[in-house]
Amino acid sequence: MDSTGKEMKIARVLITISVILGLFVVVTFLAIGISGLAGKTGIPGTFPAGALLLAAVKTAGTGFGLAAYRTITRGDLRRAGRYALIASLLPPLDLIALFAGLLALFPHREGGAE
Repeated sequence: MDSTGKEMKIARVLITISVILGLFVVVTFLAIGISGLAGKTGIPGTFPAGALLLAAVKTAGTGFGLAAYRTITRGDLRRAGRYALIASLLPPLDLIALFAGLLALFPHREGGAE
């Protein structure tokens, strides 16, 4: 098996982990924002509208992560890498998606440069 196939599998696993963790982050931000808006005593010093805004932005990042996963399962590493990089740069930063995007964009060739 060549290195591109291995890298595609590793990138797919990393994107899957990133999407799952992103969903947990979205749920956490929504819980913080909704509890603050409902007047319950949430976490001191948090701004409920800011938490909801971060939840919305992270939802967009998770959507790009899902697009990267669908694209990488089709075999298009370049496009999946671009989607993963976009997903990683949306706040809050996602280093797992960043690494998966770089791995998909710049595949390493075994045997040196030709």
